[in-house]
Amino acid sequence: MCAPAVVPIVAAVAGGGAIAAQQKKKKVAEEAARKQAEADRLAAQKRAEMERLKRQREATAAQQQANLQAMQIEQEKIVQGQQSQAASLRAEQEQKLAGIKARGQAVTSSLKILAADPRRAQTAQVDTRNKRVKGAKTTKTSLKIGSGSQSDAGTGANIAV
Repeated sequence: MCAPAVVPIVAAVAGGGAIAAQQKKKKVAEEAARKQAEADRLAAQKRAEMERLKRQREATAAQQQANLQAMQIEQEKIVQGQQSQAASLRAEQEQKLAGIKARGQAVTSSLKILAADPRRAQTAQVDTRNKRVKGAKTTKTSLKIGSGSQSDAGTGANIAV
C-alpha cells in the first residue's frame, strides 16, 4: 500500500513542476514583452528626436541659402555701382585731360606766334612814304589819323568850336 500513495505525490509534484514551468515561461515572456515595449518606446523617441533634428538642419540650411542669395545680390549691386562710378570718373578724367590739352595747344600756338619773326608777325602796317605832305600819316586803308585840316570832310576829331 505504500507504493500507491507515493505515486499520487509524485504525480502531483510532476504536474506541479509543469505549472511552475509554465508560470516561469509566462513571466519570462511577459518580462521580454515589457523589455521589448520599452525598447520600442525608446526607439520611437530616438526616431522622433532624429526627425526633429533633421527638420531643424533643413530649416537652418534653407535660411543660410537665403542669406547667401541676398548677399550675392547685394554684392552684385555694389560691383555694378563701383563699375558705373569708375566709368563716370574715367569720363570726367578724359574730359579734364581734353581741356588741359586744348589749353596747352592754345598756349603753344600763342607762343609760336609770339616767337615768330616780328617782321612776319601780323600787325597793322603804317604807310611810311617819305612824302612831305602836310597832314597826318595814313594806314594802307587811307584813314587819316589826327588830321587838323578841315578840307577833308568827315575826318578828324568831331569837335565843334
